[in-house]
Amino acid sequence: MTGLMVRLQLTTWLRDRRILAMLCAAAVLLAVAAAGATASDVARRNAQLEAATSARTQWETRGAEHPHRRAHFGDYVFRPTGPLARLDRGVAMRLGKVVRIEAHRQGAPLHSDASRAGTIARFTPPDPAFLLQQVVPLLLIFLGATGVASDRRAGRMKLALVQGASARSIATGHWFSLWSFGLALLGVVLLASGITSLTLDGVGEVSLSRLLGFSLAYATFFALVAALVVVASLWSSSARSALLGLMAFWVLGSTLLPRAASAIASSLHPLPSQDAFLAEMREAREAGPDGHNPEDEAIEAKKQELFEQYGVTRTEDLPLDFGGIAMQMDEDFGNEVWDTHYGRLRDQLSRQRQVMTVTSLLNPFQAVDHISMSVTGTDLAHDLALQLQAERYRRDLVRALNHEHAHGAPETRDGPWEASSAFYEGLASFRYTPASPRAVMWTVWPEWASLAAWNLLLLFGLRRGSDLLNRGELSC
Repeated sequence: MTGLMVRLQLTTWLRDRRILAMLCAAAVLLAVAAAGATASDVARRNAQLEAATSARTQWETRGAEHPHRRAHFGDYVFRPTGPLARLDRGVAMRLGKVVRIEAHRQGAPLHSDASRAGTIARFTPPDPAFLLQQVVPLLLIFLGATGVASDRRAGRMKLALVQGASARSIATGHWFSLWSFGLALLGVVLLASGITSLTLDGVGEVSLSRLLGFSLAYATFFALVAALVVVASLWSSSARSALLGLMAFWVLGSTLLPRAASAIASSLHPLPSQDAFLAEMREAREAGPDGHNPEDEAIEAKKQELFEQYGVTRTEDLPLDFGGIAMQMDEDFGNEVWDTHYGRLRDQLSRQRQVMTVTSLLNPFQAVDHISMSVTGTDLAHDLALQLQAERYRRDLVRALNHEHAHGAPETRDGPWEASSAFYEGLASFRYTPASPRAVMWTVWPEWASLAAWNLLLLFGLRRGSDLLNRGELSC
């Protein structure tokens, strides 16, 4: 009987030209958005690869050079777009795309798309995730509320009950019809993205585990929305009251609650201003050794220690270049300062994230948004992971250069010297390693639990409403 109700509902939608036109327009909109986002993602990936190749070529073709000069020439780390950024841009538009790698300073991502685009960034084309989170629920609300109201108004619901159909099968049929429509639109997005990707980029390197997580998240979310629509339609006295309640829920969940949660998180765990943060870090950094100042007390103490160790009285008589030792002392102290200050900043961001996680337990729109950004690799956590990996690369690179500065010089030299180009070519370039899909899923387990709990609650409401409809306590 449930299958019959599903076919009846789908046939009703297809016979109504206005509804059919709306459904086709939604499918075309999602397909175009998915294809456009995928093409943009492929272009960004190609540009990132080209820029990384160009930077590496510059590094390798500079030839012989003093290690400290090369440490200030530095390198660049280019932030990848994310394993599935073609489906959800997340916060990537507002994050820097390039990290400068240089001695004596920890680089922050620069040159975000939003900063380069100016005010036009407010009107960027919507990505598939935005449409799946905002537009598709609206379609389900309209179709579901009007569908149940139409059955009541035309007497089809009462006729089906009189002929022996159970209220549970009727309600389940409406729910499954809406859910099937949501899944069909999700399939349109994945198909359009896949075809565009194959056309422009071949098979590529798409994480099937992350893609499965993305699909499962939205399938669960659409099941929740469909159940909510049917429950509200059954328990409401009219289509108007059902639509008003559902629209209020949509506005509250998609707009008001996320903004309120963000404001609460920022109020409870405020972040320092950029100027104050940099000034505090600069002050702490100036209290340590300065590798460029030969009269620095800490540098002088280290020099005297080496004099005693090697039994000499001049830096020229040391079996190493003291400049490399001084530069690494400078780096080691700076690393401690940066670990302290950036560690505090990451702790505050983590606390803000915890507040957002708690509020997502009450708001399924936030829950699916968090899961979507996490599995596509476009959330703040992935950006912070990139920054940590870039900083580890910077420290390893500068340490290798300082070691060559200190120990790579010939024993007898008259003036400045240069390390060979073969030494620089032997230093590995940066390689970003994204988190495993299992680790990503674990970070958003509260959001998964929220979607599951909402589904169970609404399915219980669906069953309870069906029982009351069977007993005649709800109008049919």
